[in-house]
Amino acid sequence: MKKQYLLYFIVFLYCSLSAQNAVDSTELKSNPIIYLEGNFGYTGGNASGFTIGCQINYQNNKDLFTFRYQNQSNLKSDYVAVAFIAFPYIYSDFNIDEYSILYGKRYIDNNESYSFSIGVSNNIKHSKIKENNIVYWQDESYIGIPFEVTIKWFKANKKRFRAYYGLIPIGKPTAFGRSFGFKLYGNVGKSSYIGAGLSLGYGWHKKY
Repeated sequence: MKKQYLLYFIVFLYCSLSAQNAVDSTELKSNPIIYLEGNFGYTGGNASGFTIGCQINYQNNKDLFTFRYQNQSNLKSDYVAVAFIAFPYIYSDFNIDEYSILYGKRYIDNNESYSFSIGVSNNIKHSKIKENNIVYWQDESYIGIPFEVTIKWFKANKKRFRAYYGLIPIGKPTAFGRSFGFKLYGNVGKSSYIGAGLSLGYGWHKKY
């Protein structure tokens, strides 16, 4: 599972850097509104646990179109005794891969935005099954109704992009930049859940 999370992070980082490199000195005044987000949170419900995901968003006027991937995992802790010493470890009984397409509205006010979206998703639940002392994973697919509400902040005006934790300015003033926000999200289906978490993004968050 750790390798899977690492792969998602690398893909997200690669897409972010590729988008940054696409910005040049001939950037149009009316830039498109398109941005990537990485999401981290915790949920409750039938599929309670931790969430990690990424998504790409495109806005036209106030219409917001989103493709979202999320992995939902319930993490538990236990311990194993070795030479009278208890060593704790973390494990998961199930996880859910969610692939969603959402439509909603997004409203921009200077350096912040509010968005509301709902859509349809294909969910694949991976459950750990134990029978006759044999453990295996069982996959189950079902349709869900994903939703999310997001509030986020970004730069109000064009500025030079800053790398290395915002310390080193690079290039000329650009519309490309970072964002930070909070997200309420969930999915209604066979294994419903609702959660909240952080949202970190890169892209063009409004028309500059």
